[in-house]
Amino acid sequence: MSSSMKTLYIVATPIGNLQDITLRAADILLSTPVIVAESTSKAGILLEFLEKYFNRKRLTGQKIISLTQEEEENKMSLIVQIVEQNNVALISEAGTPLISDPGFRIVREAIKRDIKIVPVPGSSSPIAALSASGLPTDKFIFLGFLPKSQAKRKKLLIQSKDSKSTVIFFESPHRTNETLKDLINALGDIDIVVARELTKIHEEIIRNKAGKILKRFEQKPPRGELTVLFSAKS
Repeated sequence: MSSSMKTLYIVATPIGNLQDITLRAADILLSTPVIVAESTSKAGILLEFLEKYFNRKRLTGQKIISLTQEEEENKMSLIVQIVEQNNVALISEAGTPLISDPGFRIVREAIKRDIKIVPVPGSSSPIAALSASGLPTDKFIFLGFLPKSQAKRKKLLIQSKDSKSTVIFFESPHRTNETLKDLINALGDIDIVVARELTKIHEEIIRNKAGKILKRFEQKPPRGELTVLFSAKS
């Protein structure tokens, strides 16, 4: 590795409560010349909070570059070239980067070019939800967002039962009821856990039968992205 080679930091950021930022993450974000962010507006809000909270100004001339899921393929070479010349922090809109968020292609290409990759761990909504779910934590699988196709979604849910693990996946609020119906059709009216707005004012962790949670959401649709968990252990 060249002595002049810079570092790509994979920095976890809060999933809701900004005070969940780690000291190390705050130091890197305030001192790194380039930040690659899934949401530049959310990055700006976080940096403004860090400046006030730590009474410290961020690096003069710091640049924030947008990297959405749709932009990643086209921007990959450009961003890796920037990393070859500067220390760069990669952040997602919230939580740990690359977990159902952009960045995988960037990291893979950086590794190919022998660039140093440094993870800066912190908040992760799947792990936070799992820790408070009451479900087995010794073995789990994370499915990200389920497929949009109903047939593929049901097939994946049925396959997950064979894992004998706790299963975790994300779902958007407008598709939650449809997914819960598919889950009930595929696995029966099993016990599930739905976590939403974690670490925020309206944080909620619901533990009940899938059918009862579906009925509740049909009466009052949920807001915000949800994390759904169930145990596939027999």
